[in-house]
Amino acid sequence: MTPATALLSSILAMGGLHFFMVVWLYVSRLTAMKKAGITYDNATWAAMRKLPNWALNPAANYNNLTEAPPLFYAVTLTIVLLGQADRLFVGLAWTYVLLRIAHSLWQALINIIAVRVVLFGASWLVLGVMIARSAWLLI
Repeated sequence: MTPATALLSSILAMGGLHFFMVVWLYVSRLTAMKKAGITYDNATWAAMRKLPNWALNPAANYNNLTEAPPLFYAVTLTIVLLGQADRLFVGLAWTYVLLRIAHSLWQALINIIAVRVVLFGASWLVLGVMIARSAWLLI
């Protein structure tokens, strides 16, 4: 597999994580709504906020995946399009993906904020290194 292909594969992996989390969101939320007697006809924001954490956390993580990961997609595509793909970028990209998977699972299942902040911060650090290195290679 070429470095460019490996980088593009990391984007697909992030897309897979995003899809997995939206399925988890729907299954958990619909299950919790049914248990709470909430239907589409009587669903309100106030009622939905009272759902248990096991139903709210996957939705919160799904929303979180719409924030930083799109920048990862853009940066990764830029690296490939600029012809900068190499083994270091591949390692960084896949490290980012693994940190985001860990962050998603942690937020959805356990959600102890102190650990989540470290995972989130580490993923941003990796993304920052990708951005800075790509910019440096342009100079």
